[in-house]
Amino acid sequence: MIDTVIVRSAKEEDFVPLCALYHESVQRNQAGFIQDLAFHGCMIAKTRQWREAGGDMLVALDGDTLIGMGALAPHGHGKVELCKLHVNEAMQGRGIGRMLAERLIARAVELGFAEIELHVTRTQVAAVGLYRQLGFERLKEERFTTVVFGQPASFDTVFMRMALGTQSRASAA
Repeated sequence: MIDTVIVRSAKEEDFVPLCALYHESVQRNQAGFIQDLAFHGCMIAKTRQWREAGGDMLVALDGDTLIGMGALAPHGHGKVELCKLHVNEAMQGRGIGRMLAERLIARAVELGFAEIELHVTRTQVAAVGLYRQLGFERLKEERFTTVVFGQPASFDTVFMRMALGTQSRASAA
């Protein structure tokens, strides 16, 4: 199955299914994501903004079906954030998230970034494990607090980073 999956930069025709996947993924993990989609912003506008700043949005496709996504959001000073990594629920557990993360890391190197960082809620145990396997180091854990639909919400958040080009990664071994 994974042999038929391709990963590439998102195109205009990917935006509608990309947004649908993102909305479904956020709604599925109520303990791990802020449920107010307006808080996250429009994925189409964000993709364009990230690209203008030197980042990218990648998609995973099985044939014509978009099954995964992930982005590189530049933060300046040679740093980029790996974010918005989501895989269709029916396709999870097949290595697609790893494939996307590895391609995002490689793309960050191609784009000339020196460091890649990310944050993920502690409830996303599989994601934290994947990032550790790929060579990300845990920096800290903090409680992120905000207001969602007028109510306070808090998420235990793990912050991780990887120096690019200097740190050996399990995926390169």
